[in-house]
Amino acid sequence: MLQPLPLPLPVPLAASADRLCVLRFASSFLWADLELDLAEHAFFLDLASELGVPEGSLPEVVDDLLSSPPEPEDVDPTRVSPALAATVRNVALRAIASDGRVLPREMELFELLDELLPQVPS
Repeated sequence: MLQPLPLPLPVPLAASADRLCVLRFASSFLWADLELDLAEHAFFLDLASELGVPEGSLPEVVDDLLSSPPEPEDVDPTRVSPALAATVRNVALRAIASDGRVLPREMELFELLDELLPQVPS
C-alpha cells in the first residue's frame, strides 16, 4: 500500500483549539468516501500524536472525532485563521492519500477547501 510522505507541519500547534480544528478537517477528508479503513484510522492516530494531543487523551480524541463525520459548521474553511490555513491544506492532502488511493471526489473536495481557505502570502 502506498504510504503518504509525512510532510512537516508549517505551523507548530500549541493551542488545543488549533489541534482540534486541524483534526476535524482531517476527519472530514477521511470520511469523504463514507467509510474508514485501518490505514486511515492509523493515519489519524499518528496525526493526533504529531499535533501534540496528550498521550492520555489520544484514545478519547480519536474515538470522538472518528465516530462519525464532523458537522459542517465544525469544518467551515472560511472560519480558519490565515496562520492555520497551510496546515489544514497539508493535513487534508495527507488524509486523502492515507488509504493509498486518491478518488476524484476527494480531490474535488480539496479544491473547494483550497478555494475557501484564506490564502497565505508567499
